[in-house]
Amino acid sequence: MSTKLDKIVKTYRSLAQVPALVGAQIHSPNVINTVWSQRNIEKGSTTKFSRTLLLNDFEVHDETLPVDVSSEILTKTSKSQKFKAVLRDHDSKQFLEVWKSSNLIRVVDLAALDVHGSVYADIEFSSFEFSPDERKLLYVAEKKVPKSEPFYKRKKPEEAKDGGDAPKPAPKGEEYWFEQDWGEQLVGKKKSILAEYNIENDTVELLKGLPDNVCVAKPKYSSDGNFIIGISYFTEPRKLGLIYCTNRPSTVFQLDFEGNYVELSLKDTAVKSPVFTPNGKEIVWLQRPSFGPHMACMELVKADFPLKAETVPKTVVEIVKRSKKTTNDKDFYGIYNTGFPKRPWVGQNQLLINTNQKYTINSYLVNIDNGEITELEFAEGSQLIIDTKDDLVLALRRNFLVPDKLVIGKLSENPINWTEITCALEVPEVNGATYRYLDLVAPEGDFREFNALYVGPASGKDQSVPLIVWPHGGPHSAFANYFFLEAALFLSLGYGICLINYRGSIGQGNDSIDFLPGKVGTSDVEDCITATEAVLKQFPWISPDMLFLCGGSHGGFLVTHLSGQYPDKFKCVVARNPVVDVASMSAISDIPDWCYIEGNNKPYTQKGPIDGELLLKMRECSPIVHAHKVKAPTLLQVGSKDLRVPPHQSKEYYCRLKANGVKVRMLLYDDNHPIASVPNEIDDIINAVLWMEDCWGRDSC
Repeated sequence: MSTKLDKIVKTYRSLAQVPALVGAQIHSPNVINTVWSQRNIEKGSTTKFSRTLLLNDFEVHDETLPVDVSSEILTKTSKSQKFKAVLRDHDSKQFLEVWKSSNLIRVVDLAALDVHGSVYADIEFSSFEFSPDERKLLYVAEKKVPKSEPFYKRKKPEEAKDGGDAPKPAPKGEEYWFEQDWGEQLVGKKKSILAEYNIENDTVELLKGLPDNVCVAKPKYSSDGNFIIGISYFTEPRKLGLIYCTNRPSTVFQLDFEGNYVELSLKDTAVKSPVFTPNGKEIVWLQRPSFGPHMACMELVKADFPLKAETVPKTVVEIVKRSKKTTNDKDFYGIYNTGFPKRPWVGQNQLLINTNQKYTINSYLVNIDNGEITELEFAEGSQLIIDTKDDLVLALRRNFLVPDKLVIGKLSENPINWTEITCALEVPEVNGATYRYLDLVAPEGDFREFNALYVGPASGKDQSVPLIVWPHGGPHSAFANYFFLEAALFLSLGYGICLINYRGSIGQGNDSIDFLPGKVGTSDVEDCITATEAVLKQFPWISPDMLFLCGGSHGGFLVTHLSGQYPDKFKCVVARNPVVDVASMSAISDIPDWCYIEGNNKPYTQKGPIDGELLLKMRECSPIVHAHKVKAPTLLQVGSKDLRVPPHQSKEYYCRLKANGVKVRMLLYDDNHPIASVPNEIDDIINAVLWMEDCWGRDSC
């Protein structure tokens, strides 16, 4: 075992050195700034580093060595490129820095100012924007919590004196008042506000005029600097978990510097990523109905600026139910992204987007005047536009077998002639592997099309290779063709993998998403079986006697369902934070609406009496009802701080499997839903490998 374990750990360490591209920016035609991330096993954290590429006619003639920028939380370069702003973490404190071309000109200890709470740096709320005149910096922060005192507190004699200039006494008995935050991975974010740092005066001002019943997000300056636009999330009747959820009631707001606030009257709508057009006369954004599944197809809309409350947006690209054709005759299945590249515009009316499409992420050019969509074609995996400047465009390319690489081209060329400017790191561990796209059809249902991806050995002795059946979480997300460490580790050990985008996955048209609610535990389980049988039929080296299960969240829901409904088919299970009892989850998760939508296809409400029939339906569609039939050894990997699928789910399942004589082990991590911290990831991935190796029964690898 020690030799086997040593090899697995060594392979993990090698794969952990493969960096992922975080961002890139065109500084000039000859200078490209890039930022990468990489697991740092020794520190137990992720290291971010920058590299600058120097080009000559698209050929890299020099580049800087990597520079560690891990302490940089947010960064922004001004439009003129004369200034760079950095929000930096130092000893768990936030410092705002402003750099000029030759030196550091401002450093602000934001905690010392005591004007607001922590600055937001998450993907949902954060913003870091220079004003058009580059004299101010706009960001989002937590509203300062007023101090409160207990009802009784003995004071020093001098404190009890009432001086003429004594501050207003703090209210009593309010220190334990409850206020909701935005849930999983947004813990502590309760009330967002807008703050503006004046670079010249070295002062911070909180912008006035925001209503109490909204939390603002993603603010941007208008081109003349007179207005700010952004998203207003409604906080009543309650906050529901926001991350991974595009359906939270919200609208687009406009604010001037006199405190005049305008929000669009968008009924039953959820919005994402409002941005100005290049001429500043229009705003475009993504929106969808604010009910139903957490992720769904978005429509691209626009409106004239300045906004009025009664403004009705015009649709540029509608919600795609099945598919439509692009200008270059490609199938397009709709928009599923929640944002745009930082500089997304080509000319005055062409918008660049990246979005899931079946088993890849593709990039597109959208004409906002007529809605025409043109695919920027790439046939060897996934492609994402990273940045544009004038006629230049940067894109990231990746697939299961090739890590991230950066390419550059000219948008004026048709088609674009792309040139690689970074080389993907060689990964010998995946040599000999291949990937295949599988377009599949379910035997019945109003919507029958779905897909899967096989990645594994390209050949082998008949029925000699074990297969990991791996459905994704969500359920409304998707696997796309890109390199990820865990899959590469399994490939290096000789496994085949079937990644399943069952009906309900994004990137297949909105009808696919709408098909699944009310059918979880049945249609998605059937799709996993259909995909497994398709792989067995197409790849004869896969063994039908060595089928393993792996999945997290809703993927964990599916693998625990499969082991219960098909107890003789699968040999072992690895489930990360699995949903095993939808009914009990509905009372404690940060997303109780998920339980009602997926279990019943019914809207969530806390008004009126509890509907016992809905709770019963949630229980009946849950894996726990099949727990007594499970035979496969099961490994549960659980985050003790998971607010999305709270750990009581797995604890109950663990005890039930144990009571029924099933070999079961549970790993409990001090982590949240993704179990993503480096030390915990090392442990959970290597334990998953060892669990499967034990079930495979081979002595060495």
